[in-house]
Amino acid sequence: MEKRPETGNSLEEKYNDYEKTPVPAEARKTWLEQGMVWLGEGFGLSGLAVGGVLADGLPFREMCIVCVAGAFIVFLLATTCALVSAHTHLATSFNCRRAFGVGGAKLIGVIFCFCNFGWYAFQADLFGNTISSVVEQLGGPEIAPVLFTVLGGLAMSTTAIFGFKAIKRLSEIGLPLLFILCIAAVLKTGRLIPFEEIVSAGPVGNRISISAGISIVVGSFAVGIAMMGDFSRFCKSGKDCAIGISLGYFWGYIPVMMCGAFFTYAFRNWNVVEVMIVSLGMGVFGAVVLVLGQWTTNDNNLYGSVLGLMNTLDGVSRIPRMRLTLILGAVSTAIAALGVYRYFVDFLSVLGVFITPITGILIADFYICNRKSYDEEIGSVKYAVKWDALAAWAAASAVGLAMTERPVGLGLYSRLGDVVPVPVVCIAVAMLIYTAAQSYGSKLKCGAAECKKEGEE
Repeated sequence: MEKRPETGNSLEEKYNDYEKTPVPAEARKTWLEQGMVWLGEGFGLSGLAVGGVLADGLPFREMCIVCVAGAFIVFLLATTCALVSAHTHLATSFNCRRAFGVGGAKLIGVIFCFCNFGWYAFQADLFGNTISSVVEQLGGPEIAPVLFTVLGGLAMSTTAIFGFKAIKRLSEIGLPLLFILCIAAVLKTGRLIPFEEIVSAGPVGNRISISAGISIVVGSFAVGIAMMGDFSRFCKSGKDCAIGISLGYFWGYIPVMMCGAFFTYAFRNWNVVEVMIVSLGMGVFGAVVLVLGQWTTNDNNLYGSVLGLMNTLDGVSRIPRMRLTLILGAVSTAIAALGVYRYFVDFLSVLGVFITPITGILIADFYICNRKSYDEEIGSVKYAVKWDALAAWAAASAVGLAMTERPVGLGLYSRLGDVVPVPVVCIAVAMLIYTAAQSYGSKLKCGAAECKKEGEE
């Protein structure tokens, strides 16, 4: 009998996400396919919640200015960072090997993993509370949120397990429904409350400045910007990358925030679940769509967590991506169910400050310092650790902590953070320090080469 060749795990092969290798040409996507994924990340409860926060501190017209300005800054930063992976077609944590060295990138992978892993648990708990509230609001029995947290956490991990294809498909299903829900809710709100009254509304709560509002918008995507490469690596071209990101983070994100603000102005309530179900009576359709909206956001957290850990474990463990996703999904769901995440939410916020400078170093390395190295294979990286990158990262992180209010940060210059978005400052500081260090290192190498040449003569 002829022996069949071993083909490996067929399921892993079918849902191969090229987590350690460049995405091949046949697997790359157009701007529309990519844009649906990025729309799914922002077009959900988180985007509506950001709009509610803006309405709490700004009058309607200033809120509109902040939405446009904040989304434009997010779009610019996200595109600049995403184009790196659109060029190499590698995940963010693997691109970090060029900027931080192989060993340094493993440390970065751990930070990516823990930050996204923790926020997945946070969102899973929020998911459970949302479903429990919806069931009660619809006249159902009072059910402990922990049950829905466990079911939701495990369910949301399924799309991350099957990777980019499943995440994209869920977004294609959920986004049109969420769009229809928001349009219907806005029209119904307009019939209940005069539009002129909403437009002329002042802040619902304590007044904040326009610059503080922009900081809120940019800060809401600070971690996501750093990890844009995890999805932009699937782009067919830089043009597809830029257009897709504009669809998700500018043209799509602006109306989402405005809808959240609109409902807050109208009903003096930032809880979009209560607004949709109780105030507007959207019923089961509204409940299902809101759940899908949260799902399309949270599966990205687990996906990014796994890719970061895959880089860290590369050469140490050969555990497949799908199995690792299942493990991380189960563990983070357990953390959410036990409520343990509540004790390290501040810790997760600190990790967010540490992630932001990574964006600046990647941008500086790709666009300014070592552009040619990105045309070479990732296996050609010889550095174990690039200490100048780690030093720039540490310094920029310290600046971010100093500008962040207590208890997350040190609160030394927190007022400055209300004027200039902290993520933008961290990115700029990291770029300046890393570029200066690389320039100084190049001069030392040139000087050493000239001395060696003179000695040979």
